[in-house]
This record gives sequence, C-alpha cells and structure tokens, in this order.
Amino acid sequence: MIFGEKTLGGPDSLHKVSPMLLRSLALVAMIAIATTAQAGQLSRTKLVAAAVESANDNIASGWCGRGIYSILNKSGLGAGLKQGNGQDWEKILADAGWKPVACVSPFKAPLGSVLVYLGDARMGKRNRGTPGGSYGHVEMVALAPNGQRLYVSDCPRALPGGSVFDNFTRRAWMPPGGSILTPLPPVDQQVAVVLEERKRMALAFFDKRQQLTENKTTTSSVQVQ
Repeated sequence: MIFGEKTLGGPDSLHKVSPMLLRSLALVAMIAIATTAQAGQLSRTKLVAAAVESANDNIASGWCGRGIYSILNKSGLGAGLKQGNGQDWEKILADAGWKPVACVSPFKAPLGSVLVYLGDARMGKRNRGTPGGSYGHVEMVALAPNGQRLYVSDCPRALPGGSVFDNFTRRAWMPPGGSILTPLPPVDQQVAVVLEERKRMALAFFDKRQQLTENKTTTSSVQVQ
C-alpha cells in the first residue's frame, strides 16, 4: 500500500501462410479479444482521467471514501451517490443503481468497476491499526496514461486493497446502464478483422523475405560469372 504518496504509476512457399502460422494467428486473435472483453471496451479517456484526478485531487491518503466520491462525480457517474466510509460503499452504490458482478480477485475486476473492502471488525478480525482496518477501503479500477492498471481513490495504487486486500467483498460494482461502456461488435467480426490484419502482416514479411533471397541469389550469380 502507498500511503501519503500521489503518483501515477509491450516454408513451404513464401506466397502462402502455413497452417501452423494461421493457428498461431488465430490464437493471437483470441487472446486479443479476450483482453478486450475483460476490459469491457471501457473508455480509456475516462479511465486515465480517473487516475489523474486521484493523483491531483488534494485528498489526503486514507480518505478513500472522499476520493472515490470525487472521481465518480467528475467522471459523470455520481448520480445518486452519497459520501461514506470505504466499507459503506456497497450500500451507497446499490442505492444508486449500480450492479454487482461476482469477482474472485481484485486483479480480475473489470476496468472501470468499483471495489469495496470491509473493515476488520466487520470481518470478525482484530483491528490492524490502519484507516482501512477501521473503516474499510473503496477504489476504482483505472488506467495510468502509460496503460498500467491502477486502483484509485484517495491516491493511485499499483496494487489493490490498500491495507485490507484480504477483506475484499468479492464483488465488482458496475455503473447503472453501462454508462461508460461501448458495445462490442460480434465476436466473429472481431476474429475476422484481427486475422485479416495478421495475415496481411505475415504476407508482407514473407514477400520481403523472398525479395531478399532473390537479391542474394542474383548477387551470387554475378560473383560466380
């Protein structure tokens, strides 16, 4: 956890693509699509803006409730929200129409979702002596300008949960109506587009390789003569 610190955080023939290469391209395409689906096509601009706001909002570290309230309001997602301690934010979000999604780990939470962690007393634990231990924690999954995944509220963090990672409620909260979501095109279209682009790149590579081979052969013939 980073307390009191405000900081922001890739041949059989040279004219044909082999079956193995096509299978590799398909695998790359599916991985790319899976990553896109996990991100939910959230607006990158909003996610980066949330991280920048968290780093520059003059809200002291330890005041996560104030931080998330400011971030969501400035992101246009503040309708119906109230201020409260970190552990109170599940009720605050539910009352404002946000929907929970089962989530086994903060590391698997969708970008743009809000995560809540309970205080130690509500978990039946001895208070560990931190603000999170007393009042819980709340944060939004955002992005740094360089694309790094961040967890933001009172300040941006590279790791989730503040001081109470182990008190995660196992729910990721999404805004009502998916107001910061962009609809995904059909999966078959995504696969076709990615495969076509990878095929074009592969063919361009093999064409260049063939030209180099022909040039080398020509040069060798000239030397022999």
